[in-house]
Amino acid sequence: MTGLSSTGTIAALTLRRLVRGRVLWVSLVIATVPVVFTILLRRHGRSEYALTNDAHAFVQLVLAILPALFVASSIGEEIEDRTTTYLWSRPVPRWAVLAGKLLALVPIICALALGSWVASMVIGVQVAPSVASCLGFLLGTVALCIVAGTIGTLVPKYGMALAIVYMLFFDLPLGAMPASIRGLSISHHVRTIADILRNRDDSPTSAAIGICAIALVWALVGLWRIRRLEA
Repeated sequence: MTGLSSTGTIAALTLRRLVRGRVLWVSLVIATVPVVFTILLRRHGRSEYALTNDAHAFVQLVLAILPALFVASSIGEEIEDRTTTYLWSRPVPRWAVLAGKLLALVPIICALALGSWVASMVIGVQVAPSVASCLGFLLGTVALCIVAGTIGTLVPKYGMALAIVYMLFFDLPLGAMPASIRGLSISHHVRTIADILRNRDDSPTSAAIGICAIALVWALVGLWRIRRLEA
């Protein structure tokens, strides 16, 4: 099998397992949480700017969970259940495992994150979200899926938990720091692209480059790790 055909086959199998499980329904519930909270906050008379910040923060919390729930757990289960041992006994390139999982799961997570953001703004804030904010979330979601996938290869047994810990206790706090080290935070770059911070020190273009650079580093680590796993 070629790399592309292997990727497509793994993606199809991943989607089939996803449809049969409960993860998709749980994720739909999680994605509605920002909408509910934004509606409740609006009833307390918060300003439009404050509500936009709140909605953005809530959706970023959702993104701390969804990539871990979908990608890290899926890859971790494949490795823990020794499914990869069977795959690698066949002429399947190892990178196809990561690529197939991401090909199947990233579009779903992007749809959930973007749907949560748009619904929170339209229903909760009662303002249409900017195109920049939507693009920021899409780019950030793809990057976080790559991060979660790599963590799943590094620590398969605890991939989902550690991916959530990484987002909640490293990426989000780091992005809130008033120092240049926040450039290592995906969440900070997503806020910059959306102009939530109203901070002209960082441009949307540099933020997009920052997200791509972080994702590239994590992707290389993931590919390196999966090549070193025992067959």
